[in-house]
Amino acid sequence: MDQMKNILALLVCSGLILTAGAELKAQTDTTQSNIIVVAPPAETVPVAFKRQNPEQITGAVTVLDAAAINKFDNNIWLSSVLSGRTLGMLGNNSIRGVGIGIDVGDLTGSGLSSGNAMLFIVDGLPRDIEGLRLSEVESITVLKDVNASILYGTAAVNGVVLITTKRGKADRPTANVILNYGLSTPRQLPKFLNSADYMTLFNRARANDGLTPQFTDAVIENHRSGNPYRYPSTDYYSDEFLRPFKTYHDVVTEFSGGDDNAKFYTNVGWNSTGGLLNFGEGANARNNLFNVRGNVDLKVNRLIRTSIDAAAFYGSNQQQRSNYWDRARTIRPHEYTPLLPISLIDPSLELLGSRKNDVNGMYLLGGNTSFLTTPFGDTYAAGVLQTIYRKFTFNNRIDFDLSDVTPGLSAHTNISFDFFNGYTQTIANEYSVYTPTWAANEDRIIGLTQHGRDTRPGTQIVGGSLFRRRVGFYGQFRYDRAFNDVHRFSANLLGFGNSFKENGVFQAMTNAHIGFQAAYAYDDKYIIDFSSNYANSTRLAPGNRTGFSPSVGLSWMLNKEGFLSSVKAIDYLKLRVSAGMIKSDLPISDYFFYDNRYGNSGSYNWYEGTRSRNGVVSNWSSNNNLDFARKNEINLGIDGLFLNKAVGVQANVFYNYYNNLVVRPNVEYPSFYNDFVGYENFEADKYTGAELGLTYNKSIGNWSFFAGANMLYVTSKRHIVNELYDNAYQNRAGRPRDAYYGIRSVGYFKDQADIDASPVHTFGTVRPGDLKYQDQNNDGIINANDEVYLGRWQSPFSGGLQLKAGYKNLSLFVLGEGRAGATAFRENNYFWVDGNKKYSEVVLGSWTPETAETATYPRLSSQTSTNNFRRSNYWQYSTNYFQVRRVQLTYTLQETAAKKILMSSMDIFANASDLFQFAKYRLERDVRVGSEPVYRTYSLGIRANF
Repeated sequence: MDQMKNILALLVCSGLILTAGAELKAQTDTTQSNIIVVAPPAETVPVAFKRQNPEQITGAVTVLDAAAINKFDNNIWLSSVLSGRTLGMLGNNSIRGVGIGIDVGDLTGSGLSSGNAMLFIVDGLPRDIEGLRLSEVESITVLKDVNASILYGTAAVNGVVLITTKRGKADRPTANVILNYGLSTPRQLPKFLNSADYMTLFNRARANDGLTPQFTDAVIENHRSGNPYRYPSTDYYSDEFLRPFKTYHDVVTEFSGGDDNAKFYTNVGWNSTGGLLNFGEGANARNNLFNVRGNVDLKVNRLIRTSIDAAAFYGSNQQQRSNYWDRARTIRPHEYTPLLPISLIDPSLELLGSRKNDVNGMYLLGGNTSFLTTPFGDTYAAGVLQTIYRKFTFNNRIDFDLSDVTPGLSAHTNISFDFFNGYTQTIANEYSVYTPTWAANEDRIIGLTQHGRDTRPGTQIVGGSLFRRRVGFYGQFRYDRAFNDVHRFSANLLGFGNSFKENGVFQAMTNAHIGFQAAYAYDDKYIIDFSSNYANSTRLAPGNRTGFSPSVGLSWMLNKEGFLSSVKAIDYLKLRVSAGMIKSDLPISDYFFYDNRYGNSGSYNWYEGTRSRNGVVSNWSSNNNLDFARKNEINLGIDGLFLNKAVGVQANVFYNYYNNLVVRPNVEYPSFYNDFVGYENFEADKYTGAELGLTYNKSIGNWSFFAGANMLYVTSKRHIVNELYDNAYQNRAGRPRDAYYGIRSVGYFKDQADIDASPVHTFGTVRPGDLKYQDQNNDGIINANDEVYLGRWQSPFSGGLQLKAGYKNLSLFVLGEGRAGATAFRENNYFWVDGNKKYSEVVLGSWTPETAETATYPRLSSQTSTNNFRRSNYWQYSTNYFQVRRVQLTYTLQETAAKKILMSSMDIFANASDLFQFAKYRLERDVRVGSEPVYRTYSLGIRANF
C-alpha cells in the first residue's frame, strides 16, 4: 500500500499523471511543504459512470487533481489547464491528435469540443465547459482509449474528458477567497506601412504592371512630413488609439460544509476584463462574467442518497458597435482623416455651427463618400453594442444502496438539464462624417461637405439571438464485491440518453445506448475488464439503427510477483493492454444521408412563356444499408516507479484504424451517374503513435524539486480514399490525414526570356518577379494537376515540460509546451497583398530588377495577382515552437502568521501566461489581423483560506 501511495505522489505531482491505465488522485500533504503525496489506496478516482480503485483500472486513463494544480498554478478557467500538462493530450481539445472529424456547425454547448470532437462530461453527463472555473473542479479524468470511454456511446469515439466538481465534506467547514488582478499585453501587433511608404510602393506596383504612377512626389512628401490632418497617415495600431495593455480582475469565493446527512459546496465568482482601445466607447469596453454554483448532497435514509447541483453563468460584454480590428486591417492609411480639429475649421462655416455631434468639443468626425462610416465614428458616436449570454445547468443524482438485496449491489440515476441563451442589444445611433476643403496656401479648413445625418432614435434593437438546450439521463445498476480478499467481481448495466438542440437547427443531436461492463481481478495482480455499448442512432435508416461495440482490457501488476518483489530498484511496475471497437455516427452529419435527396434543376417555361416551374433532379440516391463508422484500437502500456520512488516512467503505444467512414464514392461509378451516387461506408484511415512520460521527484532538507516531461508522437495515413487523379503523386491514399497540397515554387521569373522558356502558367498573366512553379507532370502547363503533397498541419511531435522548485514556504513553478513537425501558410491579407490592399511591412522586400537576388517577396502588383497568391511552398513555414506557457511564484504564509489575521492559511502569488515563445517564425505565429491580438498576461493574487 505504501508503494501505491508513492506511485500516486509522483504521477499527480507531474500534472501529467503518468499511468495511462491507472493514474490516480492526489492531495497535498500538510506535513511537508510543497510535497505532493497520495491519498490511501482505498481512495477512488472518477472513471466512466463510477469511482474506482486505481489498481483495478485497465483502460488508458489520466487523472488530474485540480486543487493540487491550483495550489502552485493559479489558472482561472478550466479550459486552460489541459494543454502541455496532460500525457496524451494534443493541446487542450484533442486526445492523442486522432479522431473522426464532424461537420455539424458550432458544437459549443453540445459537450463536444472542436477539432476531433472529444466529449466533455461534467458531473456525469455531457455538457460544454465554457465558463467553468478550475476552482469549482475536484478532478479531471481523461479517458483515452476505447476500453475506458466506450460506456459513453457513439459520441465517445475520440475520447472523453470527465470533469467532477467539488462537493462538501462532512464536518469540514471551509471558506476560501481568491483575489486576482492582472494585465495583458499584445505579443505582436500588425505593422502596416505609413502613407508615404505605401504610396511609393503602390507607384512601384503600377510600374510593374506597365501603368503610370498614381501619386506624385509632392503628394508623397506631403503625407510624409505635412500636416497630418490634411495629409493623413493613420496607424490604427499606434498608442494614439490603443492602450499598452488591458486589465482584468477576478474574485472567487468558496464555501462548503455540512454533516453526514447534508453537505454543501458553493462557488461564487466575478471576472471583469477591459479592452485595448483607449477612445470612445472602446475605452469603456468591458466583459463581465458572473458565476454561481451550488452542490448539495443529502442522505434521505440509510439506503438512499441524492445530490442536487445547480450552476448559473451570466456574461455581459459591452463594446463599440463596429469591429475595429477588422476595419483596421483593410483601410489604407491615407484614405481619409479620422478626426478634423475644430481649431483648424473656419468658425463662420454654417455646418460647423449647426453640428449636432462632435468629439469632446475638439473634433469633427472625418470621412468621405467611400467612408460614410468609419472605425472612429462607430466608436465615438454609433452607440454601444452589448452582448448578453446566460447559462443554467442542473443535475439530480440519486444513489440507491441495494446491499439488502445482495451485497455489493447499487443503483444510480442522474438527470441533467442545460439551458443557454444569448442575444445582442444596442441603440443604433447614426452620425455624420465631414470631408474638408483646405485652403490653398495654409492649413485651414475653409469648407465642409457633410455625409449622413446625426440621429439618436432611442429605440433599442435586440438581435443575434442564440438558444441551446441539452437534456441528459442515465440509469444504472452496479455490482462490486470481493470474495476472500482474492477474487473481485464488478459489473455495470446502464441506459443512457442525451439530446442537444439549438435554434436554427431543425433536428436535435441525440445519443442513446445501453452500456454493459464486467470485470474480474485475481489477488489484485491480474485484472480483466470487458466493456461495451449497444447504440441506437436516428441518423441511420429504420431497421439499421443499432450497433454493438465491444472492448477488453488486461493488466498485470508485475511488482507483486515473487520474481520481482526482491528487486529494490523497482517500486511499482504494471503492464497493460486494451483493444476494442467503437461504432459512431458522428461522421454522419445529416439525419437523412440514407434517404433519397432531391433538388431543383432550373426553371422551365410553358404556355408561351407565361408559366414556369422548377424542375426536380436527384442529389443522391438512398442507401438503407448505411452503417456506423468504426474505430478499431489496440493500446499497449507500461508504467512504473523506480529508485526509491524518485523516478517515474510510463509509455504507451497505440494503433487506431478508422473504417466505414461515410462519403459519396463517386469514383466507383461513371461520371454521368454522379447525381445518383448515395452515401456509403467507404473510406478508411490509420493512426499510430506513442506517448512517454518521465518524472523526477526529490526532497533535500528544506528544498523540494520536481521535473516532469510528457511527449506524444502520432502519425496518420489515409488507407482507402474516394479519389481519382490523373497523376499518382496527387493521390491522398498513403498520405497523412492532415496533409496539405499545393504547387511547388522554384523561385521568381528573372525576365521575359525566363517566362518564354518556362512552362505556361495558367493562373493569370505573369511578369518578371512573379512566382515560377514546377511542372510536375512535364506537360508544359502549370495548373491544378501540378499540386503535390507539401506537408501536414498537425504536429506529429508534441509535449510538455514542468519544473517545480520549493524552499520552505516559497515555490516556483514553470510549465512549457511545444510542438514540432507541422507547417502552415502565410495566406491572410497581411502577407497576400495585391490590388488596392493595405501594405504590411512584409512587402518591403518585394522583387525589383535591382533586388532580384535578395528579394523576399514577389513583384508588387496593383492588379489581382492570382498566380502569386495561391497555396505553394513559397508561403509555407514551420510551426515548430516551444512556449513558456505558465510561470508562477508562490509564497505561503507561516501558519502562525496566517492565524494572526484570522486565516488558516494564505498564499500570495505572481504568475505570467504565454511569457515567451521560442520559434523561428514568431511573427507568423503571433501576429493576428482582423481580431484582437494574442496576449501575454501577468497577474498578482492572494488565496486566503478561513
